[in-house]
Amino acid sequence: VEEQPLVLNKEYSKLWKTPVSLNYHPVTMTSLALQVPDDVKKLKPAPFIKLNVWIHIINSVLVFVFIFMISRHQWLVAFFTAMIFAMHPMHVESVVWISERKDVLYTLFLLISCMLYWKYLDKFSLKWLLLAGLFFLLSVLSKAMAVIIPVIWLLLDIFKDRSLKEFKPWLEKIPFLAISMFFGLMAVSVQSGGDFGGLLTLAGEKSVAIADANVFTIWQRFLFAAYGFVQYILKFFMPMDICAFYPYPADNNLSDAGALLYPLAFIAFIAVAIFSFKKKPVITFGIGFYFVTVALVLQFMSVGLAIMADRYSYIPYIGLAFMFLYVIYEWIKEKGQNYIYGYAAIIGLFLIFLSVKTKSQIEVWKNSENLWTQVLQYYPTEDLALANRGNNRGKTGNIPGAMEDFEKAIADGCQRADVYEGLGNSYGTMSEQQPEKKQELVAKAITMYQKALEIDSTKGNIHYNLGIAQLQTNPLASIKAFTDALKFMPYKEAEILPVLGMSQLNSGKYQDAITTLTKAIEIGAGTDNTYYHRGLSYFGTGDKANATADFNKALDINPQNQQVRAKMGELGL
Repeated sequence: VEEQPLVLNKEYSKLWKTPVSLNYHPVTMTSLALQVPDDVKKLKPAPFIKLNVWIHIINSVLVFVFIFMISRHQWLVAFFTAMIFAMHPMHVESVVWISERKDVLYTLFLLISCMLYWKYLDKFSLKWLLLAGLFFLLSVLSKAMAVIIPVIWLLLDIFKDRSLKEFKPWLEKIPFLAISMFFGLMAVSVQSGGDFGGLLTLAGEKSVAIADANVFTIWQRFLFAAYGFVQYILKFFMPMDICAFYPYPADNNLSDAGALLYPLAFIAFIAVAIFSFKKKPVITFGIGFYFVTVALVLQFMSVGLAIMADRYSYIPYIGLAFMFLYVIYEWIKEKGQNYIYGYAAIIGLFLIFLSVKTKSQIEVWKNSENLWTQVLQYYPTEDLALANRGNNRGKTGNIPGAMEDFEKAIADGCQRADVYEGLGNSYGTMSEQQPEKKQELVAKAITMYQKALEIDSTKGNIHYNLGIAQLQTNPLASIKAFTDALKFMPYKEAEILPVLGMSQLNSGKYQDAITTLTKAIEIGAGTDNTYYHRGLSYFGTGDKANATADFNKALDINPQNQQVRAKMGELGL
């Protein structure tokens, strides 16, 4: 939110045609932009988190209503399913992470869509199907994962005992399956760094989330998928060792036992779902719902750097909870009321356990230090966690702690650009704190930035930081660094143009500096320093009139700028 100009500037039309963070989710981005205050300086996280929590509460109520409907009014099953959904610690990430607004939002529309489709199955009135389709579309525009909704409808057909041998259940879904195909292909294009044949507008640094096909073998992809499928189920019952990042196993290989047990467990679950089709359709529906809603993130197609993520369990756990609760309840209710009391007591204790774990995980998410420290408890040499904790430590002034994290990652053989960038930032900060060693520390910072760019030359922030480090000692080199930064981060021109103009001024390229700084002023980056530097550039070309005008404008903006007054006296203006 705070680093996305389209959100901060409330550019709604652009948000509807621009992927953000390798996702096309305009409804989600619009909801975030709507919450940005007119005075951006008053931007706080609390309102965003509170709205996420309220949406989660609404979702929990919708889960109750949805399960109540499809379970034929088994209110106890619906209540406990909703409570597990509401309280499960694996869901903390989806709710408290502001950037995951897409999770709670697409779930809201998905649940409403499924409820409306169930109404359609009761009435077979076209209006219910069209309404279900409308909320399906809203869900897809909130998060592309919602493309699976028509398949959930098919599962509801099965659970409603509707025959899929007839043509109508398939025919009525063709338009919606076509929409799913369209947005699915769009998601693949965006995650691969594309613009979907020119239909979308790319902004910001170009990156890729989907791994190349040759990174993992087909067998590895199946192993990773089976691993995730089983691990999410295990963490449903015993949510231990949960954290914000689960890296792939060392050398991208599971242990010999894991390579055997995870695929067998995966196949066993699917077999149970198939063989329960006629006798226990609730099992087919529960496992099917779980599988369908988690399948796209099971790393059949490897996306991102993690093998699994807590947030991916947000919707799938509805299917698991409903299936287990319903099957057990159907079994014990024939045995008498005391068994039902026992059933409620056991589930109640489980909910207490979940709530304790949830409270603990909420504390972890309160700041980045806690978040990445927890990851490092389980994965002590994970480069990403070391880099992120190190960067946070640097931003909060803990430079020794930041350097310890970066150096530990490098000693472990890390080849991440952001680690070297973070170490460069640390040296840069130290150069301000230790002026007697400034030259030496700035040189070290430059070396680290150059090493980072050898690893990844497409990171605009690294080019920018390199330019800042070179600004005083090598302005010609800083011109190139800022120019490269602008190429990779055109959306940050208001931040880059003023320093690019300064480096051109320091290099004696006065006319280039005037052009650059004029553009900065035109786009709203006209600070007192921008006018001051343009005034110096005008003076360098011999244009004293425009130089004087700019110096005066600088003083109009900031009358306390003594540097401008001193320079005007020095130049006799």
